[in-house]
Amino acid sequence: MVHWADYMAEKIIRERGDRDEYVVESGITPSGYVHIGNFREFFTAYIVGHALRDRGKKVRHIHMWDDYDRFRKVPKNVPPEWKEHLTRPVREVPDPWGCHDSYAEHFMAIFEEEVSKLGIEVDFLHAYELYKSGEYAEEIRTALAKREEIKAILDKYRERAKQPPLEESWQPVMVYCPKCRKEAEFVSWDGEWKVSYKCPHCGGEGETDIREGNVKLRWRVDWPMRWAHFKVDFEPAGKDHLAAGGSYDTGREIVEKIFGWPSPIDLMYEFVGIKGQKGKMSGSKGNVILLSDLYEVLEPGIIRFIYAKARPNKELKIDLGLGLLNLYDEFDKVERIYFGIERAKNPEEEEELKRTYELSMPKVPDRLTAQAPFRFLVTLVQMPHLDEGGIIRVLLEQGHLPEKLGEDDVERIRLRIRLARNWVEKYAPDNVKFSILEKPPEIELRPEIREAMLEVAEWLSSRESFTVDELNNALFDIAKKREIPSKEWFKALYNVFIGKDRGPRLASFLASLDRDFVIRRLCLEA
Repeated sequence: MVHWADYMAEKIIRERGDRDEYVVESGITPSGYVHIGNFREFFTAYIVGHALRDRGKKVRHIHMWDDYDRFRKVPKNVPPEWKEHLTRPVREVPDPWGCHDSYAEHFMAIFEEEVSKLGIEVDFLHAYELYKSGEYAEEIRTALAKREEIKAILDKYRERAKQPPLEESWQPVMVYCPKCRKEAEFVSWDGEWKVSYKCPHCGGEGETDIREGNVKLRWRVDWPMRWAHFKVDFEPAGKDHLAAGGSYDTGREIVEKIFGWPSPIDLMYEFVGIKGQKGKMSGSKGNVILLSDLYEVLEPGIIRFIYAKARPNKELKIDLGLGLLNLYDEFDKVERIYFGIERAKNPEEEEELKRTYELSMPKVPDRLTAQAPFRFLVTLVQMPHLDEGGIIRVLLEQGHLPEKLGEDDVERIRLRIRLARNWVEKYAPDNVKFSILEKPPEIELRPEIREAMLEVAEWLSSRESFTVDELNNALFDIAKKREIPSKEWFKALYNVFIGKDRGPRLASFLASLDRDFVIRRLCLEA
């Protein structure tokens, strides 16, 4: 089966022809936190670009920050007095948290830092700088000259949606007052470079030169304009933009009829959410999960893998609960399959998994870096006697790691240890958490179980070393000899060590503890 990114790459080459460079675009207004749902657009553009590069094509990925958009409303997490900045460019609104030069830069800086950890090559462009530098001046003049044609296109779609036509005074541009920087009223255009304005906020009026950057195209004109300006070949969009009569439909006609560029190939992506979370995420409402939140419990490669394997037109729910353990298991298996250490069920599935892994990686590692099993780390990080070095020692002793570890191996193991600690603290359900009892519990145990515990203690005392499998076999054999049901036997042992009926895999757990401690506890000694 062809990976969806490869399918799109082939479609782009087929429909756009052979180009010196293909341009893929993503973008957003930094009016709030850029969350994991917004990231889907960014990653979809990136991975299609990745597939094009794999075909020997030169690719430019543009991520457009629409930081020259108006500050339209005050989000819940922003002081109410910020309403005095409404209608100013978001790039010129002060940062409420005081850590960046502006409101927009606060959110842009967070996202750009998050993306840098993924190793993704991208050109971050700023609408603010492009408008202020006069780069779009010619296109703005074109839009003003072809105002009637643009209005006719927009009105056609408004009529289909049973909406009234745009007002006769409508213009394809808005004006920022050069004095107070709030939105001013458009008065007239002189047919060349000057636009007359009147500001309802500060009372200022006069003319501004389009090339000075105070005149900005409205959204439905701005988007298709930049498709032509940057010669965009592909841009994904959410289903709201791709709905019938939406901004993509109007944009297609405007870019071709007004700016003379074929509309880019699109791909609709669905929402992303967290399993169990209700409602759609919103940066302005504050109910968002950021890439930073995922970094607390997931390796960057796994984050890329989640998005790479999911078809964009399917809703994506990321499970930060118990499902996260399965995700680590799945990713590690795919990684082993890629490096030929494990085989998939059939050749077709194997090729698909390998390609998904390949597309998840900006650069595939030369070799398989040591995989510390995350599921087991969740147990080890809860052991009070084990520090980072002790955890690595247990992993080595139990055969979970190669005997020789390079720097990159150790770095990855240490990262997973930190992520496992974070997961236990933030997301692990209570039935996964445990703590080792400081002294033996006062519980009633059948004589057969007491005898079996003493025999396990004796078995441990008589051996200088043993494997987890050998201990596991001993536990079963000793119970079987006394006809103790496994469920009852394991329940008793868990209660003796952690005061719970269930717990981590018992043999691995006991083998990870200090042997003398295990022996004393099995003998119910303090």
